[in-house]
Amino acid sequence: MPLLSSLSSAAQCPCRIVQLLTLALCLSATPASAAVTLLVPSRPNIEKNAAAQARTESDSQDITEEVDVLVTMMQPFAYENLVMDIPQFFTVLRYDNATPSREGVLQPEQHNLLGDMEEIRYLGKKAWAANVALKKPGLYQFLIEARPWWDAARKYFVQHYVKTTLPVYGIERGWDVPAGQRFEIQPLTRPFGLTAPAFFSGRVLLNGQALPNASLRMARINTDKRGAPTPWHEELAAVTDTAGQFAFVLSLPGWWCCTALTPGAPLHGPDGEMRPLELGALFWLYVDSHASNKSRTQQ
Repeated sequence: MPLLSSLSSAAQCPCRIVQLLTLALCLSATPASAAVTLLVPSRPNIEKNAAAQARTESDSQDITEEVDVLVTMMQPFAYENLVMDIPQFFTVLRYDNATPSREGVLQPEQHNLLGDMEEIRYLGKKAWAANVALKKPGLYQFLIEARPWWDAARKYFVQHYVKTTLPVYGIERGWDVPAGQRFEIQPLTRPFGLTAPAFFSGRVLLNGQALPNASLRMARINTDKRGAPTPWHEELAAVTDTAGQFAFVLSLPGWWCCTALTPGAPLHGPDGEMRPLELGALFWLYVDSHASNKSRTQQ
């Protein structure tokens, strides 16, 4: 995939109301070139080869797979990398058919990946990557909590909570399970095995509760540098319904990022004054083309 080629080589306070209104105006004026935090594996899924098929009989069987995970900030349509600090939280959850449940909630394995991150160069600028060993089949959820950063042009802070999934050896259990992030997108459509044009739906959760009237953007990494007749054609936009749900049709193949936005608690700005915080919940998914599916079936 071209995108990853470089990896392989108050309402109680008037001031609070003003801060929320200020951020709301900023969100409504956010251009299509708004930055997103990238979190994508070098392969959108990992299937068994003939040798693995012969020796892997259960979810608990050990395997020897690995995947590179790229983490950076970028402007999707422009296909430009932006420098970001190392995240403050990076972990992976693994679900399989034997994952236990406690009071009706699945309890996946969890591993901290922050110590595995290394600085790399991506599209000519600093980025982050981790080589992750996959020792068992399963549905892997990669999660990031980015550090708040100061948007000097708009004079507010931004913080992203990011998630993506990786099915390994045919396991799909867990793809619709919330990860417990402060702000997240719960997919309601299986987010892999998709072919363009693909339908994708989900629910936006804030502190575990559905968030109605949340602003959403859906942007594709424009690796082929397609032009757009207007800025509106650079991304899709929607708002959640009263149940916090949304849906999009993804017309082109590639990596897509779904971003939900909501105001957070203000932080002290560089000038010492309280400044608005924009929270973003991001979910990454890959959409195949008919051509790639055809070549896969012929192998």
